[in-house]
Amino acid sequence: VSNVPSFVDVPVNGTILDMGCGAGLDSLLLARHMGDGGRVIGLDFSWAMLERARCAARVSGQSNVLFGQADAERLPLADGVIDVAIVNGIFNLNPAREAIFGELARCIRPGGRLYGAELILREPLPPEAKAGKSNWFA
Repeated sequence: VSNVPSFVDVPVNGTILDMGCGAGLDSLLLARHMGDGGRVIGLDFSWAMLERARCAARVSGQSNVLFGQADAERLPLADGVIDVAIVNGIFNLNPAREAIFGELARCIRPGGRLYGAELILREPLPPEAKAGKSNWFA
C-alpha cells in the first residue's frame, strides 16, 4: 500500500512489530536501520507469505528479524513490549478492525508509536471490478 518504513522513526535497540508483514519487505527495510540490539517482529496469518519472508531474511543476511504466524486480532505478544508498530494495508482485508486496534493498543508500550497506511474505498466497486483475484476488496 505504501512505503511505511520511509517515514518511521526507528528506535535504536527497540522492538518493531510489522503486523501483516506478508513477504517481509517492510520488516527487512526496518531491520536494516535498527541497532544490533534492536529487532523486528513480522507477523502474518499466511504460511506461504511467511515462507517468502523467511527466505528473503536468509538471502539478505538479516539476523534481527523474526517472522511468525498469528492472526492480527490475537497477537502472541506480551502487553507493552512494542516500541513501534507498523500496519501496511490489512484493515480492508480483515473485518475484525476493533479487535486489531485493541491488540495494537495492548502490545504497544506507553509512549510507543503506530504507523499505518491503508487503501480506502470512497464508493462501492462495480461487480466486474470485484470479480478478479487481483482485487484486494473482493
